[in-house]
Order: sequence, then C-alpha cells, then structure tokens
Amino acid sequence: MTITAIDHIIIATPDVSAASGPFERLGLTLTPLAGHARLGTENRAMFAGNLETEFYVELLGIRDRAEAESAEGLSGAALIAALASGTAAFRLMFVSDNLATEATRLNVAGIATQLDHVVREDGTPIADVLRPAAFGAAGCDFAFISYPETPAERRRRHERSALFAHALPLKRLDHLAVVTPELEKAMAFWVNVLGVPVDGEVRGRGMIIKQMKIGDAIVELLGPDSPESPLASRPAGLISMAAFEVPDLEAAVETARAKGFSPSTPAAGVLPGTRVATIPATELSGFALQLLEYRN
Repeated sequence: MTITAIDHIIIATPDVSAASGPFERLGLTLTPLAGHARLGTENRAMFAGNLETEFYVELLGIRDRAEAESAEGLSGAALIAALASGTAAFRLMFVSDNLATEATRLNVAGIATQLDHVVREDGTPIADVLRPAAFGAAGCDFAFISYPETPAERRRRHERSALFAHALPLKRLDHLAVVTPELEKAMAFWVNVLGVPVDGEVRGRGMIIKQMKIGDAIVELLGPDSPESPLASRPAGLISMAAFEVPDLEAAVETARAKGFSPSTPAAGVLPGTRVATIPATELSGFALQLLEYRN
C-alpha cells in the first residue's frame, strides 16, 4: 500500500484570515498566513496529533485571483469552483511514498494525472502533489502528496513550533466521511484503484458505513441502507467534518462551551463503544468538529 496516511482535508474559504478567527477562539493553534508561489493561493492550517501521527485541516483561499485562474494544474480551478458553489470541504489529501505508482494506478483506470511542485513564496519547496483529472467512483475530490522531509522530521518541526498545543485537547484524527450513494462501486474503487483496504462495516441510522483504513485513521464511505434512506438522494461528496479523539469528552465539551461554542450534548456514537459531541459547522467557518471518546 503506497498510501501511508491521511494528510489533510482542504476547506475552501473566501477569506482565510476571517475563517481562522473561530478556530483561534476555540483555542486551536494555526500556522501563520502563508502564500503559494505561482498558484495565487494562501492558507493557514490546524494540526492535530503527536510525534507518532499527524493530520491537519487546511483553510485555503485565493490571494491573487488572476494568478489562480492562470496557474498550471488543477488546484486554482477546483478552489474557485468550490468557492463559487459554496462548498467548504472540497479535497482529501493522502500521503504517498510513491507518486509514480499512484499515477500508474490511476492511468490504468483511465484517469489522467498532473504532478505539481508546490513552493513557498521564497521558492523553498513544500511538497509534490499528484492531482487526478477525474475522481472515478471515489465519491470525492482527492489528491496525493509527498514531502521533501521524512514524516518524523516534519512532526518534530511542527512540535517545535507548538502546532500540537491546543487549549482544546485533540489526540488524533479518528475519521473523515464521504457520502457515496453507490457504495459498492465506491468501495471497489478505493480497494482496487487506491489500494486502501476495508477495515470494517457498521450499519445504523439509515446508512451503511464501509470503514477504509489508512494509517491509524479511517475514511468512512457512507451509503444508504434502503431507497428510503436520506442518503439515497444526497449527492456524493466529502463531508465538511472531521472526528478527533479526545481524552475526556465532557471536559472538551465544557471547554468549547466556555469559549462561546455550542457543541451537542455528549451521546452514543454510530461507531460501537464511542461517545460523541459535535461543534456545528456554522460556528467554525463551515467545518464541523466532532469530538469523540472511546469507552471500553
């Protein structure tokens, strides 16, 4: 398996600075505002994890529209389309240890790709990104990323910058979710084209969840369990939400409420043995933050 981790989720925003405000009010540490050379974009990011694992939420916006529109590659066009449609979460990024293998897999499936070299405004490299021209039956926009540093080097650098130090404690990413009305086709694409194994299945609340294991986190493919399910008529796409494991759910909810947010009352989650509460997307720049605790 060449996909080694879920790297990050991209949230489109018309104003990165404004979108950052609720994250910082919640007590989450963000990277400084930074631009991308030749792409016309800028971002800030919120990391979660530790020296063993990490994941981040990227707030991505347009710094120079003309440059974004003229940039080679697929990034600017996809971001502009997401902003025009009001879509928040629009791309799921995977860490790969072999972008050439990913390109071959997609090409065999009839999907063309483009490799972009993303650099900072001072010209230093950030990463190589392989973007498919289409997304097959995956259910959402996705791409692959490869960094010049090793994962351990990146995590140590981020820890030195205190990017894991949040007033609201987040242990790790637990799962993301993708709505896929044609669940079996989506699962087959993830297994046969992306090379991601099925880790389990959960049923309940009008849905079937196929759990796709990547590293120590899960991408949930959500499909309807009957024609009457609300998911049966819902379009495919990445849900603007991430579920993070927390050490103490009640304490996390109390912290969020003290900072002016209104997380839901802790309740049993869809996943067996879990309790969850969710800070709604309307309070966090279009991104829902689910707090999850495992109970033995």
